[in-house]
Order: sequence, then C-alpha cells, then structure tokens
Amino acid sequence: MYLLVIITQQEDRMYEFLKLLPATGVRGATVIEGHGMVKMLHDRETVFTSLEQILNATIDLTENLVMISLIRGGDALARARKLARRVFGDFSQPNTGILFVLPVTDMEGPVDNATELPYTVKKE
Repeated sequence: MYLLVIITQQEDRMYEFLKLLPATGVRGATVIEGHGMVKMLHDRETVFTSLEQILNATIDLTENLVMISLIRGGDALARARKLARRVFGDFSQPNTGILFVLPVTDMEGPVDNATELPYTVKKE
C-alpha cells in the first residue's frame, strides 16, 4: 500500500485532477489547505517583511493544496502518477508542485478506503 502526495498551488488543476482520478482506479483522496514555511514565518516574524522591503523581493505567500490518497499500488498508482503529470505538468519545473509516494506499512481504518475501483479507459 502507498500514500500518493501532491502539493501544489494550482487549485484549478487540482480540481481537474480529482475529477479524473476515479478513472485511474483510485477510489478517493483528501485535500488539505496548507501553508509553506515562508508563509508561516512571514506571518509571525517581521524579519521577512523587512528583508522583502530591503531586497525589493517578492515572497510567494500563496497557500498550498496538499492531496493525499491511499492506493494499494500496482497499475492504479502508475496511472494516478501519469494523470498527475498530464494535469499538473512536469514536476521538475518551477511552480508546478511536488509529487511523492510513501510506502505504508500499516494502517487502521476501513480497508475499503484503499480498494481500487475497476479500471475503465476514458476516451479524451
């Protein structure tokens, strides 16, 4: 079993990804709004505000969307990753986001949450 994680600022693309995700055989996902380190520090510290003014730099304070999905693995995981690259773009490029997969060695809760749906090919 694996945990697929995508962190991005692209809200419109996250919505598109979630709409298409069931077609890969993945049953569901959870999206959490998050804040990056710079945003958290900026809100609490005046150093970043002063530094931004001194350097005349722009600090990106956009909120992040964190999507997590528990997937059994195999083909569904490969299809979900392929869909993510198609929807979000090349994750090695700036301002795309990050995608990573973690192995899950143990879990508690309904096992059905990680059950893959029957895979159907969706024509584009």
